Amino acid sequence: MERILDAATRVLSERGYDGASTNRIAAEAGLSNGSLYQYFPHKDAIVVAVLDRFADHLAEQLGREIESAGPGSWQAGGRALLDAQVRLFEEHADLLRVVVEQVPRLGPFDKLAALQRRFTDIVRVYLLLNRDSFRAGLDVDTTVWLLSETVGQVSIRYVLDRPRIPRERFVDELAELIIRYIDR
Repeated sequence: MERILDAATRVLSERGYDGASTNRIAAEAGLSNGSLYQYFPHKDAIVVAVLDRFADHLAEQLGREIESAGPGSWQAGGRALLDAQVRLFEEHADLLRVVVEQVPRLGPFDKLAALQRRFTDIVRVYLLLNRDSFRAGLDVDTTVWLLSETVGQVSIRYVLDRPRIPRERFVDELAELIIRYIDR
């Protein structure tokens, strides 16, 4: 099954959702269509499995980044996490494009929604535990939503649109935007 998912990831990355057929995926995996259908009933089932694996990979990598951030200023830790997210998105830019442009037509995708909720919860807990470090009157729910949407959407657009801004500069500027929004 991993061979099918690896092949499907390559085909989706190279050809997008519309260009990925079960025939192409089977050929890339070195299997017959019949063998592929023993594992997956149709193309969308393969795509959902690929996206599940992608979301798991992102969650695992970002989880490691959070753990390795360790003690230090919240500003430095937040910047490191932003840098890690952008780097991961860049490493998987072609698949990210499929997720952003093709997944909506497949309907709700629970794994990506769960991933976003997981990181939103981490930010919420961090803000609540460190409330004294942030500006007075900070509304945690509003701040969490704004940070989650801003960081997610701007990072995705940066990776997919490829503006002529070096990654370090982009991360520094986005971190500065966030710091100024929540800092005292």
